[in-house]
Amino acid sequence: MTRRMILMGIGAVAALGGLAAFLVLQGLDAADKWSSVLSLFFTIAGFALALAGFLSRGPAQSADQAAAGGSVHQIRNVTGDVTLRGGAAPAVPTTPASPASGPGGGTQSAQGARAGGDLHQIDGVGGSVRIEPPGPAS
Repeated sequence: MTRRMILMGIGAVAALGGLAAFLVLQGLDAADKWSSVLSLFFTIAGFALALAGFLSRGPAQSADQAAAGGSVHQIRNVTGDVTLRGGAAPAVPTTPASPASGPGGGTQSAQGARAGGDLHQIDGVGGSVRIEPPGPAS
């Protein structure tokens, strides 16, 4: 445990002990009224924290700012076999690729990624996926 976690634990125990002592000194009827008011505020605070966590949740897979000499593959939720075959890794490009157009906001992100090869993002495939480099130029 870090020192910060220990101090936070001590602070939480002290706060709960202080609240318990306050409610005991108020008497049963007043403590019941105080606990109703406090539970309202704790419920609002919990809802606000849950909403903030939901709205600020990032992508499930991220290759943001990645620099790869070869291809970058992000694959998830695939049922079946996945085959990845790569060749020699070319040099990493110095400028990031332009963002892809189309509907965004999914579960994968590769903003600012630099790849010498292909960048594949595959999500929610119900079968097997096979990724191979393109054939020789004719």
